[in-house]
Amino acid sequence: MKQGLLTLAALSLTVAAALPASAQITGGSITVNNQGTFNLSEAYPCTPGTYASTLGVSPLGVFTGTCAAQAGAAGAGPGILCLSRSGNILNVNCFAIIPNGQAAPCFVQAYRLTKQVPGSFKCPDVYGLPHFDKNGKLLPYQYFQFGTGVRTWWTLNFTQPGTKFVLEVVSVCRTAPVFQLGKDGQPVLVNGVPLVLVPGGQAQLHKDVWTWQVVADANTLLYVINLMHEGAVGTLEIPCIIGEDMYDALIKAQTRLAGAVSSGNQTDIGNAIFDMEALIVTNCLFTEILNPLTFFPGPLQIFDFGPNNGTHVEIPGIQPPGNAAPTVSFTGDGTAIAGIIDTTEHPCCCKLLVDLEWISIKNGLIGQTPTLPTF
Repeated sequence: MKQGLLTLAALSLTVAAALPASAQITGGSITVNNQGTFNLSEAYPCTPGTYASTLGVSPLGVFTGTCAAQAGAAGAGPGILCLSRSGNILNVNCFAIIPNGQAAPCFVQAYRLTKQVPGSFKCPDVYGLPHFDKNGKLLPYQYFQFGTGVRTWWTLNFTQPGTKFVLEVVSVCRTAPVFQLGKDGQPVLVNGVPLVLVPGGQAQLHKDVWTWQVVADANTLLYVINLMHEGAVGTLEIPCIIGEDMYDALIKAQTRLAGAVSSGNQTDIGNAIFDMEALIVTNCLFTEILNPLTFFPGPLQIFDFGPNNGTHVEIPGIQPPGNAAPTVSFTGDGTAIAGIIDTTEHPCCCKLLVDLEWISIKNGLIGQTPTLPTF
């Protein structure tokens, strides 16, 4: 899947109030205040809710007929980066912080959101090939949004680990006055008024930087698998993890990997990752689009209707796959086992592979070729 750069919009300035013509900006540069990095997962555990009983909608779960009840199906939802908005625009005032030594009122001058994607050696067609400067520092792919064009809702289930969303907010505040302090640490009062040593009121710019980073580990990988086991690909009502046997194998591989990571044994971690990668690649159907008529052909749908069955129509049919990962045929290109479906819009195999790539990096494995630096 080729990624195109988001269209760059002209920098949109948001000025809440005009500064007086005599206002001076102190200093030759803008002070940068990092407000922290917040780690987000691509998927989160969740439990399906229920409707009011009066609506007659059955709660989700495992239907067991006359057999004993079983535990409910595993649940997962996509991770979401959701930023506060006012109307349909980012509520940027929520992200402007008054620094120490400055005072209100503060006014936002400009802001932008940057999405940074590191790229992947495992799936360069989906996430781009990583690039580095002459010192080996990663140069991520960057996508910029400004002003009213800033998106406040991002769904993260196909986001590459290591991707960052960086919000930069430039504001102008006023320097706070400096008071004469007494021995008790309180301002000295003259006729009931604090004694000012240095008057405030000078305009001063600063920039607040907020960073959200998408991460992955052996634990979050479980919920990525469950999420891929739940969402349908097209109207066949089948998920991209198409085989129940494949789902069971992935859960087994994830359990093994989580145990290896907990033990700290790099040989066990490396073996678990290598085997899980092989499981994914050898059971993945890579295709631009899932065409049911191509991959799951079935008997013709025959319709005879009209007076005296005067109209005869034959329509190509579809045979939905069962629980076992099916073998699908390519015209002139042989066959493949479709345990997982990977399409342009749903790159499920690549998503699992880049998670394993990130887990390899974070566990300091030797022998990954090529090895990405920690970023």
